[in-house]
Amino acid sequence: MSDIDLVIYGLGGLMFYQAYVTIRVVRHKSYTSEKKRHQLLIIWLVPFAGAAVALAGLATDRGTPVRSDKDVVPRKPNNRD
Repeated sequence: MSDIDLVIYGLGGLMFYQAYVTIRVVRHKSYTSEKKRHQLLIIWLVPFAGAAVALAGLATDRGTPVRSDKDVVPRKPNNRD
């Protein structure tokens, strides 16, 4: 594998990561449109680091599960005395 191949695969991977985080931010329901716009600017103007910060912010938000495809309905506690 030549150096140019590594660069191309690295850039491709970075683009997919940026696109993944962009989709997560756009689909996030509790962000206002202005906050989404700011997050998207950070993601694309500061490659990798901006996406990592935005994704970390999504993960720390209480309304967002770590894996959005694994939504879990919380169990109701038994009220037995």
